[in-house]
Amino acid sequence: MNYKAITFSCQDKDSVQKFLELPGRLYSKKELMQQPEEERKILEGTHVLSHYFTVFPLLVLNEQNVPVSRAALTVYPEDTDAYLGFFESENDPKAASLLIKEAEKIAVSQNCTKITGPIDASFWIRYRFKRNCFDHSYTGEPYNKDYYAALWQKAGFEIAERYYSNHYRKVKPSDKNSLFSARLAQKRQEGYRIESPSKDTFDKTLIEVYELLIELYQSFPAYKRISRDEFVSLYSYLKLLIRYPMVKMAYYQGKAVGFFISIPDYGNAVYGKLSLPDYLRILRIRTMPKSYVMLYMGIDAAHHGLGKALAESIKEELQTAGVPSVGALIRHGNINKDYFHELIDYEYEYVLLRKSLV
Repeated sequence: MNYKAITFSCQDKDSVQKFLELPGRLYSKKELMQQPEEERKILEGTHVLSHYFTVFPLLVLNEQNVPVSRAALTVYPEDTDAYLGFFESENDPKAASLLIKEAEKIAVSQNCTKITGPIDASFWIRYRFKRNCFDHSYTGEPYNKDYYAALWQKAGFEIAERYYSNHYRKVKPSDKNSLFSARLAQKRQEGYRIESPSKDTFDKTLIEVYELLIELYQSFPAYKRISRDEFVSLYSYLKLLIRYPMVKMAYYQGKAVGFFISIPDYGNAVYGKLSLPDYLRILRIRTMPKSYVMLYMGIDAAHHGLGKALAESIKEELQTAGVPSVGALIRHGNINKDYFHELIDYEYEYVLLRKSLV
């Protein structure tokens, strides 16, 4: 089979449509976690973060002009790393290699010395490849075909970062952890206030999370600072999804110093263009969740031990709910990966890859 690699602009409507349609051919309806309208905005340069970067979309077409592989290379001013994301492909090393070689040529022409990925244009959108547990998925994870990481490695990429998600069984009344419960009691005694937001305080809480997270996450690969308004625009959708008891904020002397954000596991119900039946399904799941996803945690480093206290407060809520949960996308080496290890029944793995161009 002969292939050709092309780049295209947003004015090329046919290529844009081929780019957007490829995931629908690769995944079953139950697996698909694509956000086509977000992808379209990235391609058109109208996304809320588009002013930070330049995107070079790529397609590999077969002899019938049918797309078999796609990606978008993202370049930031004054950054010698280029970022390859929105990758989808048939299990064809030849096609994937051709796509990656074309991305490398563009990266070099933009004075980049490395390609890191998968990163869908921004740290704030989606990144990483999943490596195992493809028969289990949850809301918020970077789901992909099981051969994607191998295709990149065949094209010369090496693993640069590893991440893990812990799947926790249901919490039983007998599941006591004296260290964590003592830390929660200690922090409360020291004057820390640990509480859940409400619908009325959600907007204020989201800003407090931004002010913490924008500093705490800056050591992560591909991190780029964004404005408060941009953050709110990206994450205000959480108001539809969260159940407030499963979100915890920690305050000390009136200032927010930690957060723990969980949502019910909606599977892939929240992806794509939502119809009235989709919203009703989301409402049903939010009312009676069968599991939770613990998405984000952040603690001001000056407040030692607060992470364990927040985790214990969430564990108490999980025991009341009587459902399992996932501690999502923990960077290798982070201490919270080992929180409540006795409750872990299996573990997901994810990777970020990198290739030098010099």
